[in-house]
Amino acid sequence: MPINLQAEVSLKQCNEADIKGVFNLIIYSNSFINDPETFIILDKVDDKIKIVPYAPAFKYRIIENLNEKEALKIVNEILRNPSFVSSIKCSVIDEGENILGYELKPLYFPWIFGILEPVETVYKKEGNSIIIFIRLNPMVERQLNSGGDSNKED
Repeated sequence: MPINLQAEVSLKQCNEADIKGVFNLIIYSNSFINDPETFIILDKVDDKIKIVPYAPAFKYRIIENLNEKEALKIVNEILRNPSFVSSIKCSVIDEGENILGYELKPLYFPWIFGILEPVETVYKKEGNSIIIFIRLNPMVERQLNSGGDSNKED
């Protein structure tokens, strides 16, 4: 029996064409060009559930009340880079039949970081909030901290 009983929040693959509604757009990281931690959350405004990164306020910013066209324009401006990004992965954030938002992550060419998806996310529902726990893949973190050599000993 799990000690921590939390509502099940899941991610399911989607297409950008499925995205409809009004959203608060959350841009995580985006500290520098091709920042591997960068991804975007579209939090549905009308569901009374707030999606929040478990991170200091300086690690993300929120643009409120955008329709899907405005939101996807920003997503494409930030995440699409044909030199580094092969495609954008769209995932529905849902709780049973209720769509709470969307997660959009760039999928990198494998030769950039050695993996397609450098940032890992886990979603936990707590009351009227969904907390996003975010972690940069340790292999990618070593590459960034060692100047690109992931085999370098510390």
